[in-house]
Amino acid sequence: MNAKHIQLCIVVPHYNHAQAFAAFLPRLAELKLPCVVVDDGSDVKSKSALLELLSAYPEIELAEHQHNRGKGAAMWTGAHRARQLGYSHMLQIDADGQHDTADVARFIDDARVYPSAIISGAPQFDDSAPKARVYGRKVTDFWVALETGSLAIKDSLCGFRVYPLNEFEQVFDKYHIGKRMDFDTDVLVKSAWEGIAIRFIDTKVVYIANSVSHFHYWDDNWRLIWLHTRLMVGMVVRLPIRLYRKIRALFGHA
Repeated sequence: MNAKHIQLCIVVPHYNHAQAFAAFLPRLAELKLPCVVVDDGSDVKSKSALLELLSAYPEIELAEHQHNRGKGAAMWTGAHRARQLGYSHMLQIDADGQHDTADVARFIDDARVYPSAIISGAPQFDDSAPKARVYGRKVTDFWVALETGSLAIKDSLCGFRVYPLNEFEQVFDKYHIGKRMDFDTDVLVKSAWEGIAIRFIDTKVVYIANSVSHFHYWDDNWRLIWLHTRLMVGMVVRLPIRLYRKIRALFGHA
């Protein structure tokens, strides 16, 4: 398959990550790619530090939420701004520096070959990863397999992805997508429901010592439980349609 030309910018959701972002920003700038940072209502101190950091990088665009609205909301704002600027794809990467920017070129190369597919990271953890997080991902993978009726989604939590904006908007227009920590899983499962191709690239993920986590144990765990409940109900509702499509494909009528 021949590679195609795509117009891509990086979108970085940011919320009170100024210290980690200060270390990550030079690596991001070295990529020499268009970039939109979406500040999701950081506090005054963090916002001030972010503005000072970005003053040295005038080529990076800043979009701002007045109040914290969640990672999913930040990504939707980033997608909207990327579309306004004329881009066809956005590359999501977290502000805390845990993703390996050396892999960005591999993600983009794959997106050029498969421009209608979501290209997602399949995290390869080192010893810095908390065991609870690693095992928790396995539990999520189990539920996602049930919700999609497939083992095709290798990881639904990684925040290192390339989204084609046409397909991203298709999913957001048709479904309610979680606006907070449920975003990454929700958008991937519903993309699978829509028949959008999802490809995975192995990538190293490092947990930064003393980094700020915005995962709220009780609120976000309940949010994820409610998400998987909704997704399972949605999968059951779609089961007759899936069976119908499989039967048509089996008899050559798809």
